[in-house]
Amino acid sequence: MKNYEFKTTVTMKEYNCKKWWIDGNIIRTVIIQAENLKAALEKYRVHAEKEAYIEISNNAIRTKSPMYIDTKEGTKQVGYVITGKTEFQDDRNYSWSTQYVDLWVSIAEICDIDFDDIDY
Repeated sequence: MKNYEFKTTVTMKEYNCKKWWIDGNIIRTVIIQAENLKAALEKYRVHAEKEAYIEISNNAIRTKSPMYIDTKEGTKQVGYVITGKTEFQDDRNYSWSTQYVDLWVSIAEICDIDFDDIDY
């Protein structure tokens, strides 16, 4: 089993960010134990819905976009941007509406450290 750390920032889709607001840290950092990244993403999907009521569809997982950072050596993929959906309450109409959000998910594999390997 491997350990994966998922750090997420949630943002509204660009087309509706003026009307709606969401806390970017609504999904807290989580460490997921799984055989591989595919299995870890499935567990993450369950976690997002359970913790933040953000639903991630099978199609959203299939069509996720890579997320990159710039390093001295060039660009490096650090995670995915995944579309999710959740319900928002419209205070003017006293009704609920489904809105889409972007989950900017940074993923790191955590490995055990051999502390006996250090010589002083």
